[in-house]
Amino acid sequence: MLKVTESGKMDAETKAAVKTFQGENGLRKSGSLNRATLEKMNITLTDAQKEIPVSPNSFVTAKTEKSSEKKPRGAVFRASKEQIMQAQKMMKEKGMYGGEETGKLDDATREGLKKFQEANGVKSTGTLNRATLEKMGIALTDKQKEM
Repeated sequence: MLKVTESGKMDAETKAAVKTFQGENGLRKSGSLNRATLEKMNITLTDAQKEIPVSPNSFVTAKTEKSSEKKPRGAVFRASKEQIMQAQKMMKEKGMYGGEETGKLDDATREGLKKFQEANGVKSTGTLNRATLEKMGIALTDKQKEM
């Protein structure tokens, strides 16, 4: 049915063929042989498989309806290079960051931010967001104040 070599294995070629089948049959393209896919293929289910409910997320329409409920995303809050450098300096002084003051949100900076956030009662995101900048006493830009 999938026009692939029958190996009994779920290799990359088989997964790709399953995704194609799913897309052509109104299913979400997961590449897995879930209950909805097996039923669309007219494959007889075992008793155990019949016990598993079909997930509404298996169908493209369910995903489309869900995504239409999303609110449009507003402007993204971004820290400036200078703000990142100030944060790196502050975290370095407090022993929460061991890197250089580069002004880049690299992995080491994000780890330092998480430590700072946890220690100061700010939601631990590893990002230099408004709440973290304010807690650090770093001035917001005019554009950030408008957000």
